[in-house]
Amino acid sequence: MRNSKGDDSLCFYKILFDPEIEELRIPSDFVKHITEEAIEIAFLVGSCGKYWNVELVQNEDGMFFHGGWKNFMMEQHFEGGELLLFNYDGKMTFHVRIFDKNGLER
Repeated sequence: MRNSKGDDSLCFYKILFDPEIEELRIPSDFVKHITEEAIEIAFLVGSCGKYWNVELVQNEDGMFFHGGWKNFMMEQHFEGGELLLFNYDGKMTFHVRIFDKNGLER
């Protein structure tokens, strides 16, 4: 989960096949790196530098990016089959890199 740059940021990836999903589950092994007092709102930062607020929801199935997630998906023009790499800064901000089906970063 540590990134290969040698810094302290953590990362995970997801391959999205359905561009219409309402929420995205954060891997359960990753959730332990999110502080308890911060579990309400997170920020997603796209490659353009724009920020999106997303609600974090936790239930018996795990923790999810929820409210605001669909807006992020729409504004990023997801079609399905893209890989998203989430770099977490430890302060509720996730820098999101998007890779197309051809493996190239958008």
